[in-house]
Amino acid sequence: MGDIEGHYMKTPDSCLWVAVLEGSVVGVVAVCALRGEAGTVELHRMSVDRRCRQRGVGVALGRKVLQYAADRGYLSVVLGTTAYSPAAHQLYQTLGFRCVGVTKGYATPGVSQSVPEQLFYRVSHHHYRKDMTFHNTNTHSQQ
Repeated sequence: MGDIEGHYMKTPDSCLWVAVLEGSVVGVVAVCALRGEAGTVELHRMSVDRRCRQRGVGVALGRKVLQYAADRGYLSVVLGTTAYSPAAHQLYQTLGFRCVGVTKGYATPGVSQSVPEQLFYRVSHHHYRKDMTFHNTNTHSQQ
């Protein structure tokens, strides 16, 4: 997040959107082409202000990513999350993502952990995927 413009706005096949409600930024999401997996983009940085959850902000941001992928002919969208909230996982499933795996004991890249943290702090990293073949059909029928 140190170079939003350089990473998301000037890099081909990347973009970042913010959700604004009543003049305040209440959500953000980004997308980047996934290196090493042609035809796939990765949803990054989905975050919604706690005070604005359950108001459709996350769904709107997720749909923006899916529309971006569909408009550019991507075959799939993937994401990874360590979210503890069942609502976050439900949001991804509502958008049509399916959990394709869980990594136990995941350590966030670039974060060093002490020995006690390595022994006791275990994070599950959930991997989600949505194949776009059905999204393109549904998008046109909803309009």
